[in-house]
Amino acid sequence: MTFFKQMALAISFIIIVMLASVMVLNYQAAKKDMIESLYETTVNNISALSSKLSEAVDDSVEIASIIDAEFDSGYYKMIVYHSADGNSDYKQVDNEQPEGVPQWFIDFTDIHLKSVRADVSSGWSIAGEVEVLGDTGVIYKTLYKMFIKLLYLFVIFLIIALVMLSVMLHFMLKPLYRIQKQAEAILHNEFIVQEKLPYTTEFRDVVVGMNAMVKKVEEIFQKGNEALQRNKELLYKDSVTKLFNRRYLMLKLKDLIALENKTNGGSVIFIALSSIEALNQAIGRQKAEEILVELAEYFQDITKEYNEKVIARVNEVEFTFVLPDCELDKASNLAKQVNVFFAKLQEKYELNQEKIFINIGIYRYHPSDSMGEVLTRADSALSYAKAKEHENIHCFENKDTKIAIAKEQWRAILENAMEHNYFALKFWDAVTVPQKTIPHKVMTFTIDNKEEKYFYGDFIAPAINLGMVSKMYIRVLEHLFMQEHKELEGVSCAIRISNEFLKDEKGYEELSFLFEKYAKKLRFNLIFEVSDSLAIHHTALVLHYVELFRKYGFGFGINSFTGESNDFTYLKKLNPQFLKADSAFLLDQSQDSMNALQLITDSLGIEIIATFVKDQEELQKIESYHIKTLQGPITDKLLQEG
Repeated sequence: MTFFKQMALAISFIIIVMLASVMVLNYQAAKKDMIESLYETTVNNISALSSKLSEAVDDSVEIASIIDAEFDSGYYKMIVYHSADGNSDYKQVDNEQPEGVPQWFIDFTDIHLKSVRADVSSGWSIAGEVEVLGDTGVIYKTLYKMFIKLLYLFVIFLIIALVMLSVMLHFMLKPLYRIQKQAEAILHNEFIVQEKLPYTTEFRDVVVGMNAMVKKVEEIFQKGNEALQRNKELLYKDSVTKLFNRRYLMLKLKDLIALENKTNGGSVIFIALSSIEALNQAIGRQKAEEILVELAEYFQDITKEYNEKVIARVNEVEFTFVLPDCELDKASNLAKQVNVFFAKLQEKYELNQEKIFINIGIYRYHPSDSMGEVLTRADSALSYAKAKEHENIHCFENKDTKIAIAKEQWRAILENAMEHNYFALKFWDAVTVPQKTIPHKVMTFTIDNKEEKYFYGDFIAPAINLGMVSKMYIRVLEHLFMQEHKELEGVSCAIRISNEFLKDEKGYEELSFLFEKYAKKLRFNLIFEVSDSLAIHHTALVLHYVELFRKYGFGFGINSFTGESNDFTYLKKLNPQFLKADSAFLLDQSQDSMNALQLITDSLGIEIIATFVKDQEELQKIESYHIKTLQGPITDKLLQEG
């Protein structure tokens, strides 16, 4: 319950008690006054009645007539006459309920009035006694009307008091609302500083403290962000061209080769300048660097349609393009464009074309290729280009790669798998050391129809090409939600969502419908992972999905983190639970880079998880960075030891 509601309830209770007390006191006082007044009136009237009866003590008929006439005046509830000889007794009693007064009010009011007695004389002797009880119906009617009026006044005053209370509390607690929003913003990694300080001393002190804390956290993040960018420049950028260097290429290449895309692979382009020494001698070092910068800018320009890419200067004379989802003909066209541009540079700087020229080798790779195979074959293509007499471009594609299944065959395989639910789910452990606990399991899936088995990497590209990714993922998630999975008891399930699924316009609606149907029935928590590259280049899209995940209480994390971004503020917007980074990337960082990265993640409350940890040696190095959770081949051994 909010502080506003607590205060409103407490003060409302006090107001209600006070108003009710005033009403009860007024009611009781009025009741007492009316009873006393009726009693006094009855005492005054009984003298006149006894005098009339004294004149008719010998005539019982006249006595009855006098009593009836007096009773009909409406001032009495009861009149009883007792004669001394017992021959002229007479009684009149009104037992009817007061008109217009409900029984519950009569029971609640419960008026008790004393009867009044007086002697009836005949000369000097006592002829009888008259007993009179005042008519309490008058009191009941008057009190009931008063009660209704007091009740109306109570309700009116209560409403007025509550409205005034609400306005007053809203005004008084307005600074507290701003403090609440400021605190909630911190939880979402938004740093809000309140410029307007409240008048209330206690609230002002709290706001000043919150502002100081927010500024400190933001300063920590900014320092980490700037430090990480500087270290990235030093570690992974060529100082002249500002392109990535060989070090970064080697870290990123494995992820790019395995990247999901329509073409089931991509192209690697090696571009080699004939001689940097000849270039320096011809036009000088400064102009030579200008040519390299112009080349780098042109490389970025002609490849800007590829979000997932690396363009690197691997040494003084060689440049490498890694372009996932790039067919061989497109890569060849890019190489021709580079040729044309370099020819313009030769003309612009008056270069000797026989001494200063370029060669281009292209290799069309597939996801099954290893890093070594990709680099070796691309280098071989470059060597062939250098050996040619009349052409400086050579393209090579491995024809032995197994891509024998035709498009329509893949359609049949995927449709059959979805219709008969041939998807087999597998779960890989993430382990926290040294406790040897499992914070979550990572889900992947294969197609297994008992006759043939296809791994995720085999069918994801055909699924993308056929536009079946969303339908496939929804079917797999339904399988996950509907079936009982004992291996998920007590742990969360992390699911890596395909970039193509997230980019599909129908994906969001289908996922929303699925969550609405199954979210409340799940016996385990879900964590959805997206690639770091997608989070960088499509932050708004990812944020849209993150809000959906959090609506249903699901977690969110980022995988394949390689520090690609030039600004890490996107982490503030998305606020993931964790970043998963390849152990090769983490171990390649300098101490300063790791300190900067951890400064950012600590300020945002993000955990770093190391993936593909292979052996004890890597584990020890990872632990030295205070990283406690990991994935990879070593997890099985750790759990066996635990």
